[in-house]
Amino acid sequence: MNIYEQIGRLVEQGRRAVLVTVAETYSGSPGKEGFKLLVTSDGTVTGTVGGGAVEHQAIEEAKKLLTIRKNRILPITLKDEGMECGGKMTLFFEYIEGKRNFILFGGGHIGRALKPVLESAGFRVTVFDSRPEAEDYFIKVKDSGNTGGRIIIGDYNKLSTIKDEIEKADFCFIATHGHNYDFTVLSQLLNLKKTFKYVGMIGSKTKAAVLFKKLEKEGHSIPDYLYSPAGIKIGGDTAGEIAISISAEVVAVANGMDTIHMRINPGLRVDDKNVQRLV
Repeated sequence: MNIYEQIGRLVEQGRRAVLVTVAETYSGSPGKEGFKLLVTSDGTVTGTVGGGAVEHQAIEEAKKLLTIRKNRILPITLKDEGMECGGKMTLFFEYIEGKRNFILFGGGHIGRALKPVLESAGFRVTVFDSRPEAEDYFIKVKDSGNTGGRIIIGDYNKLSTIKDEIEKADFCFIATHGHNYDFTVLSQLLNLKKTFKYVGMIGSKTKAAVLFKKLEKEGHSIPDYLYSPAGIKIGGDTAGEIAISISAEVVAVANGMDTIHMRINPGLRVDDKNVQRLV
């Protein structure tokens, strides 16, 4: 597998990497222009920029850039790096963002409409559902060329079985086939003490207020990343229209954009009469 094929696979898997390219070389440089080195978020290194101290420096710099998610151009004087061959070279570090990992809890009519919209926006969507028939539906849709992604059938009471998937995901949406399952999923997500970028949950403001009270009784605080009712205010009540509303909200949150959400403000107490105002 060449380095570009590896990058394509990483992007599809929702993983991050930094590609280091030798952009310029001068006399005495061990690396040649166009040499490439790929450093992934799990520390795997592929390729070379010439070896020795300069390669060690390149790998360490790539690891730093993976943390801050930035590009960089780095001129290097080889003698300063203890390489007696001398010469100079310039490295270009390109940060590569994989598809954003999204877990959809529930493969009902909302989930079925939501998954392809999110995938068209660049998310890698994993569906988790307790009903075996949910897998059959998504396989049929995938075979028709309309969507893709992983489908997992499991117990909503045992999200520990997909702990690795949850750890990789910054975005989740809860739309199971029962309010009790919605609560069970959300409670387990909060117990992980992980800071998500977005967790949405389907339902009315009344349902959300009741659920928030129940969470508080169990000792949970309502995090800022929780959006319920989910979506932005665009009107419409079909599955497709709801999917568009939710997807627009997810994209806005991912890009740090302000918009009019329909959620209950988690910064207010659930028994506050103003709790249902838009934020």
